[in-house]
Amino acid sequence: MLRIFQQTWFIPGALGGNFVLPYKTPCDLQLLHISLSNSAATAGTLKVGRSGDDDAYLTAKTFGTSNTPQEIGTPGAFDGVEAGGQYPHIPKGSTVLLTITNNSMANAVVVLTFSEG
Repeated sequence: MLRIFQQTWFIPGALGGNFVLPYKTPCDLQLLHISLSNSAATAGTLKVGRSGDDDAYLTAKTFGTSNTPQEIGTPGAFDGVEAGGQYPHIPKGSTVLLTITNNSMANAVVVLTFSEG
């Protein structure tokens, strides 16, 4: 069985603008699930992509509000899925971009769930 793990990003306090959070993948991955929330009553959006295509894996989805998470994780919810696949495949060494568009959010939390392979 392939290992499943989560990566969490937390931006404390009131967000003062938009954010792009880049990181490199340590191995081949499949993106299985996303949970996103913030503590304010207003919501921004999240895109997940790669260098050159900032929404390759997920087009803009709205954050959950008032500490109620929004979930993305059903087949067909993601972009960039190969024919017959259910979840995006992200090759080892890829630069993944999380783009957060702020709309007066506070205490933003993004949790990505991956499997190796």
